[in-house]
Amino acid sequence: MNIQIALAMLTIGGAALLRAQNAQMIVTVADHATHNPAELKPEDVKILNGTITDWRRLEPGDLELFLVIDDAANHEFTFQLRQLQNFTTSQPASVSIGVANIHEGTLNVIANPTTDRAAVVRALRVPSGSRTSSPYCALTDLIERWSKKSVRREIVLVSSGVDDSAVEGAVCANAETAIRDAERARVQIFALYNPADGYQSASWSKVDSGLTELAHVCYESGGEAYFTGNEAPDSIVSYLQDIGEHLAHQYLVSFSLAGGTGDRFEKIFLLTGTSNPELMVPDSVWVH
Repeated sequence: MNIQIALAMLTIGGAALLRAQNAQMIVTVADHATHNPAELKPEDVKILNGTITDWRRLEPGDLELFLVIDDAANHEFTFQLRQLQNFTTSQPASVSIGVANIHEGTLNVIANPTTDRAAVVRALRVPSGSRTSSPYCALTDLIERWSKKSVRREIVLVSSGVDDSAVEGAVCANAETAIRDAERARVQIFALYNPADGYQSASWSKVDSGLTELAHVCYESGGEAYFTGNEAPDSIVSYLQDIGEHLAHQYLVSFSLAGGTGDRFEKIFLLTGTSNPELMVPDSVWVH
């Protein structure tokens, strides 16, 4: 083979390997101290080994939000349900909200995302009670069935987090499946912990494991889990206010990464400027 042709082929092959790949992620600016997040500007953030190609603050009309209630999380939730209904009606009018419940691990969509607040409030109900199963497989089901009509899709889950049905090697083995599906689909998950009836007599290691899994799914997807120990919360108002604050301070960041080939998950490292904002991002993003 002619040496010039061989070199040209090597050059082309190397260029293919180094071709930039594109990805997007939702960046949430949080301020858990003063609850007054500053506006984030492109110059405030750099991506290690990447280049930001587009940046925009997200508007309420960009959001579809699913409220998902696990029937197993049925310990005295009547008062908290009213607070969740108030949260629903307080959202900007252009936000679309859907409702689903999980019964023994099976997802049931009660109302698809809509701006009809009255319909959403009617669809919300207290957990009816069921055996604890996998809320995470139901999350995967929701993500797979959820049409990609909106720039951002987010979930607020009410659950104990306890997974009594995890099976090694299953299609949906555990919370890791939901995390990967959420990261691939760019879905953020927020969780409000509520235990099952009789949780005081349950194994505390089981209850604690549920809390750990809830936190794992939320933080890995770029969201947040809310609980103070393993007791049922008296009120979820402050938690819902925090979620509302997060939803109001989100940005869609498009970027390219040098190197690598094929669709894959990639850990992203953000470098922030002197303002040192508190940023919530997924642990990994899907690049293609």
